[in-house]
Amino acid sequence: MTTPMFTLNGVSKRYTRGDDTVTIFDHLDMEIANGDFLALMGPSGSGKSTLLNLLSGLDRPNSGEILCDGLRIDAMTQSTLSHWRARNVGFVFQAFNLLPMLSAQRNVELPLTLTNLSSAERKRRVDTALDLVGLAQCAARTPAQLSGGQQQRVAIARAIVADTRVLLCDEPTGNLDRSSSNDVLELLQTLNRELGKTIVMVTHDQVAAGHAGRVLHLDKGSFVSCPA
Repeated sequence: MTTPMFTLNGVSKRYTRGDDTVTIFDHLDMEIANGDFLALMGPSGSGKSTLLNLLSGLDRPNSGEILCDGLRIDAMTQSTLSHWRARNVGFVFQAFNLLPMLSAQRNVELPLTLTNLSSAERKRRVDTALDLVGLAQCAARTPAQLSGGQQQRVAIARAIVADTRVLLCDEPTGNLDRSSSNDVLELLQTLNRELGKTIVMVTHDQVAAGHAGRVLHLDKGSFVSCPA
């Protein structure tokens, strides 16, 4: 049996907006296996991005528990959680979130600047990450000199440069044309199948979801059957 990486037990999440309380999750249970490639689909407001934030520890549940490898990340102090996140979680966003004045190489290096690694080791890791995403030849280019697909691959290189085990991807192909989307999705499949990265991807795109190992549909904070 595959060992769960993430386990959510009875997780509830609510937000207060003025006098109103909005419930996103109410006693949600789920498991994500080590090495899973999971696509999350569902309408806006169904809780997809909130779930990513809970898995990363960027948000905390109002009740219930969230475990990663048996450790309760929802109970960690902010300092411990920050160190855990830096070691374990990489993020890929729809808008790329690259710094425009920095080269691809420098953008990828950013997560390593807060570590104790030597400059030589940082360069080795950056070179390896850029090579993995097929952009070694573009290291000196700024985001403006790259296509949208290339920018997203730089963002993926940044997400894996610290050898994080988990990639949380929020609409990673949302700003890309179909050809660039396919390139990025095939790269994610390679990272999952060959390097064993656990990937959780939020998407509205059925084609993108088809690249995942399994698909879950969220609606009003609950998992529902896949529509026909």
